[in-house]
Amino acid sequence: MPFRWSLVLKAERPTERPVPPKQLHGLAATLLEQAGADHHAQTKPYTVSPLMAAHGRGRNAPGAAAVLHLGWLPDAPRPDLTLLTGTRLRLGAQFFTVASAWEEAMPYAALAMAMPAERAVMHFRSVTYFSRAGRAHPLPDPGLLYGSLIRRWNRYAPEQAHITDVEEKELLGTVVLCAHDICSSPVDLGSGTRVGFTGTATFRLHGPQTPAMQQQFTALSQFASIAGAGAQTTHGLGHTQVRLSCPPT
Repeated sequence: MPFRWSLVLKAERPTERPVPPKQLHGLAATLLEQAGADHHAQTKPYTVSPLMAAHGRGRNAPGAAAVLHLGWLPDAPRPDLTLLTGTRLRLGAQFFTVASAWEEAMPYAALAMAMPAERAVMHFRSVTYFSRAGRAHPLPDPGLLYGSLIRRWNRYAPEQAHITDVEEKELLGTVVLCAHDICSSPVDLGSGTRVGFTGTATFRLHGPQTPAMQQQFTALSQFASIAGAGAQTTHGLGHTQVRLSCPPT
């Protein structure tokens, strides 16, 4: 089942220097790739956030304490990252001690049965972009966002929970972007720079909709908090926090 871990890291030598995506990817691979796993596979079963500075000191700046979030997507055995408390980790030239660690389970069955939401407010905490026809698309396009979430959901969820092609077409034809407050943001990936966006976007369903569509919209929106959004979520991109607005009961 999907899991989300949060690790509180204490820097040995506090610095405001951000951790590059390549180093975030390397740490996530070390912690989450099983023996014999293909490190170069196109699709990987985990995600990682940038270091989120504690006490509101600014995005991506570790300072003396920071939080690192990691997501696990498949219904498969997973490492227990809560056992890392007290462990020394390296990110490039920087060293951290894991001060505390906790996990949160989000089973696919529970996501699929959550109370339907009217709106999903997504806060894109790290640079986010979508790959379309070989180009970086730096906008919160609802079709690209929810289409990518459906592909990740169907890859890792139990077969009985899969979203069919017909259901996907109906959902993507109904979900719309209804508000946003974003800005363009570049990110250096080592091999080149991509331009994406950060900020907040709100999505909802528009037009005729069935209860099944409402459930799928809600499940996929929540799933984004673990699966991330867009491209290179194993490098700290697309880290997303989600707030659902449910109708009054």
